[in-house]
Amino acid sequence: MNCPKCTTGKMEKVKDIMETDGISFEIFRCVACGEEIMDMKQLGALAKKYRKLRKAKEITFAKWGNSIAVRIPAEIVEEFSIKPGKHGLLTKEKEGIKIIPSN
Repeated sequence: MNCPKCTTGKMEKVKDIMETDGISFEIFRCVACGEEIMDMKQLGALAKKYRKLRKAKEITFAKWGNSIAVRIPAEIVEEFSIKPGKHGLLTKEKEGIKIIPSN
């Protein structure tokens, strides 16, 4: 695809990152003038990541013996019926860790 701004440069797909939020995304960038544009698929993927980030809750890590404990916000504790002594699974994900309370 040709650049809509300079009309001579070719648009190439590149990966970039939002420094302030640490969110990666794809964009088309002109090799000649540097103009950047997104198609609807790229914009949708970026919007999905921001919606997920907006739903995230800040947590606190604490020392507990030789381990690290996580303080889970009350609204999440209530939503998933988490009680002291209840078990769950901790898995490694590409972005970080995931905690899955057991039923």
